[in-house]
Amino acid sequence: MSNKKSYYAFEDPLSTTVEFQATSLQQAMVIIKKKAQELGIPKEAFELTSIRKKPSQSA
Repeated sequence: MSNKKSYYAFEDPLSTTVEFQATSLQQAMVIIKKKAQELGIPKEAFELTSIRKKPSQSA
């Protein structure tokens, strides 16, 4: 059984990017909801910017 995970990147209005690995978009939405609660901002403030198989390379 292969575990296919993708990297989901979300960005908030202040251009803060959050990227993490999840097995589905549904799981990613749960994670971003928790992250938004930690930051004290509404989850709607985050916008999905990308879904990829490998993590983005930050320079």
